[in-house]
This record gives sequence, C-alpha cells and structure tokens, in this order.
Amino acid sequence: MRRLVHGAVLHVVPLASLVLAVWPGVAAGLRAAAIAVLIAFWIAIYVRYRHAGRAQTAHEYELLRSVRWDAFWRHYNENVPTIEQEFEIWGPYHQHRHEMRYDLVAGAARKDLPAGGKILDVGCGSALVADRIADKDASYVGTDFGGPHIAYAAKKFKDFAGALHLSFARSDAAALPFADESFDVVVMSEVIEHLIRPELAVWEVARVLRPGGVFVMTTNNASEVPLRSPVTHLLAWVEKALGAKSPNLISLRPWVWPEKVEDRFLPAGSGEVYLPHTHHIAAQTSQMFAAAGLSTTSWSTFEFPPPHSLSARILERMDGTGRRLVDVIEAVARSIPLVRRLGTHLFIVARKTGAPAAPEVPAGVWPGPFSG
Repeated sequence: MRRLVHGAVLHVVPLASLVLAVWPGVAAGLRAAAIAVLIAFWIAIYVRYRHAGRAQTAHEYELLRSVRWDAFWRHYNENVPTIEQEFEIWGPYHQHRHEMRYDLVAGAARKDLPAGGKILDVGCGSALVADRIADKDASYVGTDFGGPHIAYAAKKFKDFAGALHLSFARSDAAALPFADESFDVVVMSEVIEHLIRPELAVWEVARVLRPGGVFVMTTNNASEVPLRSPVTHLLAWVEKALGAKSPNLISLRPWVWPEKVEDRFLPAGSGEVYLPHTHHIAAQTSQMFAAAGLSTTSWSTFEFPPPHSLSARILERMDGTGRRLVDVIEAVARSIPLVRRLGTHLFIVARKTGAPAAPEVPAGVWPGPFSG
C-alpha cells in the first residue's frame, strides 16, 4: 500500500504540471512556472535513474567475471528446457509472443535463401525456423550447444518428408564445425546474449557465410522500454531511444541472468557464479558485425510491451482478447519513430560484404570483460 501511495504521489506533480502547461486560458506566469516545475522534476528523476542504472550495470559487469565454463556447460545441458517445452510452462500468451519472433526470423531468412541453398540455424533449439521454411527446396542445418536440444529437434523431424533437407549437429557457436563459405544464410535467434565471448561467434558466422550471404539475428535490446512511466521518467525514455545509436547514453544495461547458477552445478566452495544474459545496443553490435565483414542492411526492434511489464501481465490475463490486442499494440509501436527502437528484442539483418578486420578477433571489438 505504501508503495502504491508513493507511486500515486509521484505522478501527481508531473501530471498537474502538464495540465497547467497545456490547458487553455491558464495565465502566462502560471504556465511558465508549471513548465519550469515539470522540467526540474524530470531532470531530478532522471539524475537518480541514471545514477542507479550505471551502478547496476557496473555491478552486473563484475558479476559476469564469475562465469565458469563447467557451470555454463552443465547449466545449458542439464537445466534448460527446449523452447517448445517452455511453451507448456509459459502458457498461450508468451507462446504467441515467441512465435512472432520466429515468424520474423524465418521471413527474413526466406527472402535470401535461394533454391538449392543452405541455411545454418545456430542455437536452433526446437528448430522452429525449420518449421516455417519446410516448403523450401534447400538444405537446413540446425546446431545447438545443448545435447538434449539437438536430440529433441532431430527426433521431432525424424519422419519429416517435406521439401527441406534437414540435418542436425551439436556444436559451440564459437567453433562451428563447417567449412568456410558454406552457407547462404545463417540465423541466430536469442543466442548471442548467452555467450561468454559473442565476438567469437560473429567471426565464425562470417567465416561460414558465402560472399553476399545473409546473417539474421535477434537478441535482447538494451534500449527496451524502461519499466517506468513516461509521465515520471520521460528522460529515461529519451535516453533509451537515442541510446540505440549512441551506446554511451545507455545507463542501465543488463549483463547477466538475474539468478545465480544453482549450487548443484558447481564444485563445492566455488562461490556464486553468474551466466551471461547481455542486452545488446544496435549501433555497438552493428559495429562488431562490420569488423567481421558483415554490413548491417536493416535493424529494428520488436515485442511491445516488455513481457515482464504490468501491461503484459494484464494482457496475459485477458486470454485470447489480450493476444489480439497485443498484436495491435505491436503494430502501432513499431510504426512510431523513436518508439520503434524500444522493443524488448533487437532484430538485425546483415550481409557479408568483405573480409574481417583480422583473421583472429581483435581486442576491443566487444566491450565484454573477456574480449581480447
């Protein structure tokens, strides 16, 4: 109750000031005072927001240094269900939102996958991209770090008899077991944020792509909608929108999964261990791609509102009506300049246009603690 009262009071000042600033007939002096109060309020709130965000970002960056390869391996091979198994846990609303992601990825891949071509799905999970291009006369190779995931996908398509030629292989995204220039399209959806050194995977993608080949990627967006009202935190919204192209503006940037690795996956006495769950910034990630010889041809964001927001929880409770309504919200948000940068996920399409800056990944290409 106390928190609700505080939130209500916090909204009173900006709302009252806004009303006085725009209401017809308000005296000029009172209008000017209201505007001054509003600006001062927004600045004060933003200073606190930015200070707390930068502190949290620095804290998570340090937590990322705790990562252990053995914990990483066991977590993703023994503790993470496939996406289709997660659908059963999350329910229809969240499945609906994730299905949208695979529709976007498969749609982009389809555009550049020629007849008889080859597509690589890095971190394929349940191979939901393959589901959506099953009619293509092409070769699909799905890879995943998790052994259970590859087994699940292979079993799912065991008796498949469509036009698409399918095969599956277990591999690390940072060391793909394929020849140079062997794929026309590479897709990587919600994978790169989990990698300890994402730049190694980007170099591998560039290596296995043919000249002119296309890389389709989605990941967490560091410029996603702030979980604060624009009435009280307008400048935080502005920061996120502008920060997509100016990375230094972003104050709050998650680097790790919020929960530590379970003790059962760790040797005794190893201390707390956290795994990567990095939110990417469009301009920064595109620069990393460019260093690998991949030129970004388009980028956008999707999933409005964020799945962990109050709005999403309300829509979820509305069942089928909520799923129809969120599709409308999605379409509107993605059509508004600047707002369309604030989706929960980043969607980048890049084309291989040249050679990487160096055969081995240079230091400084990625700002993570293990780069270089």
